[in-house]
Parts: sequence; C-alpha cells; structure tokens
Amino acid sequence: MEFGGPRTLLAVHAHPGDESTATGGALAHYARQGARTVVVTCTNGEFDDAPNGAVPGEVGHHPKAVAAHRRAELQAACDALGISDLELLGYHDSGPGGEVPEGGLCTIPVETAAGRLAALIEHYRPQVVVTHYSSHRDHMHVIRVAKLAVYRTGIPAKLYLTAKEGSTTIDVSEVADVKRKALLCHASQQVHGPFALLEHYFRALDTTGVPLPETDLFAGITNHGPDLPRW
Repeated sequence: MEFGGPRTLLAVHAHPGDESTATGGALAHYARQGARTVVVTCTNGEFDDAPNGAVPGEVGHHPKAVAAHRRAELQAACDALGISDLELLGYHDSGPGGEVPEGGLCTIPVETAAGRLAALIEHYRPQVVVTHYSSHRDHMHVIRVAKLAVYRTGIPAKLYLTAKEGSTTIDVSEVADVKRKALLCHASQQVHGPFALLEHYFRALDTTGVPLPETDLFAGITNHGPDLPRW
C-alpha cells in the first residue's frame, strides 16, 4: 500500500513516562531509522510522585509543581529517544482510583479529546499510531480516544496497542541504551531495573492486509504517492 509524506509514527499516551516505559524502544528504533516520531501526552501527571518522594495527599506534594517537573522530565526523555515532535494536551491526571479531580482526563468526553487528537493526526499524517494498554482508567480512556480519532480521520493505516504478548514484535535491543537513558530521565518515578528487549503490540486496526505475525510496525506500508489513502 502506497502512502505520501514521510514515514511517521505517532504514539499517544496518558501520562508523562508512558512514552518511555511502554513504547520507548519502538520510538527510538524508528527514530534511528529516520522516521518522524510524534509523542502526544494527554495529562500533566499531577498524581505522580513529587521529586521529594511525596505521594498525592502527603505534605510536600504540590500538584502544579509536580506537573511542571514531570513536563521537564518528559521533554528530556523525548530528547533522549530522538522524538521529532512532542504535543501536550494538558488534561488533568485522573489518578489511579477514588474521586476524579475536576477536569480529569477520564471525565472528558471521548468525542472532545478525540477531536483534538484528530487535529494532530491531520497535521502530522502518521501512517502508524500506537497507544498504551493497561487497566488504568486514563489509559483505557486514551484507547477509546485514539480509536475514534483514527476512524474519524481515516489517515493512519494501522493502530497498535501495547501488549504482554502480541502478533507484532519489535526487537529493541539495538536501542536498549537509548530506552534506558529515557527511563532515567523520569528520575522522580524511580524507574529502575532491567526491561524486555522485545516490545509486543496488538494490531487493533489495519488497512494494509499484511499477514501476521509482524516484526515491523510499518510492514505493508511504502511512502510513495501524493496522498494518504483514507479508511
């Protein structure tokens, strides 16, 4: 299937740090290959730990200060991964449970957030979109938002969700040092220890018809021709 424009991978995540822990290897892998890589981060990460280790609700945890610190860590991690473009939607982190704060991401109508993501897809015109699957309520909301935005624009050929095991497996061993550097940029989250050298993805949407299993998110896609096909 032929596509116009540069080879572009767009990753949409709920919180600062998700880009490195969930898709950092793939992002670094394709950035190293010369693809345009775009990270869309939906929340500010206010419910993350403070740099002093304080958790939400404890003395020393100031959500606005935490958000500013997490944005700085996010930018540093994206620089380490070689990310071409970082987009911040600026929604409030909903937290892992309990009462959702005003403006929390999971309270935002899917159509509203999807409209903003769709505008970015229209701008960057990615052939591939990836997002992070987990049971966290913000992550589940992001999956719904990403699916609607992909359908609404008809631009991406593929949508992938991260998975423990998948029909699409990316070997990230050659960029392990880059992923590790990005993880260390999120020092306030104390992300340490080994990580898998294979990243697994579930292909949720596809227009290429390329058979599974895959070892390349861009399998079945060539970037020739003036226009991107629509769904």
